[in-house]
Amino acid sequence: MLKLLGSLGILIGCVGFGLDRIGEEKGRISHLQEVIRIIRRIQSEISYGKHTLPEICLILAGTCAAPYRECFRAVYDKAQRQEGNCLEQIWVQEFTQCMQNVQLQEEEKEILRNLPQNLGIQEEKYQAESIGQSMDLLTRKCREAEDAYADKSRMIFGLSILSGVFMTILFL
Repeated sequence: MLKLLGSLGILIGCVGFGLDRIGEEKGRISHLQEVIRIIRRIQSEISYGKHTLPEICLILAGTCAAPYRECFRAVYDKAQRQEGNCLEQIWVQEFTQCMQNVQLQEEEKEILRNLPQNLGIQEEKYQAESIGQSMDLLTRKCREAEDAYADKSRMIFGLSILSGVFMTILFL
């Protein structure tokens, strides 16, 4: 009886670990979608609203999801206080800190951290175009992640069950 309960516990633990990994992949996709939405909003605020980056940060602080909301608020506050750093440095510093626990790949985080470098151009049209290139890259990555999600989730779930069965056999 105890062996059966132990075997069941091992199997459930392995399946739970697999489901957690599947959840991480789904979280990455949702973060990519949020970042794409943020970049689209920045692009439209530059093109149509003719807002500056600090104003855009204030707007995004009121509309973004949890980890990004605080980051945009901090960028806006520090930019208003002019803490000796230029806006690009403040942006990179805050987004590096904000993105530590976000489930994105390093290249995807880097795109968002380097976004203000695209805004150094004078004309709004060219700023929006350069931001659009970042958005296109993230959109492609998001589409790839969504396409691979179904196959990855089946593979991870199957491997977690197989590893649970293997560990159960090994301990018996």
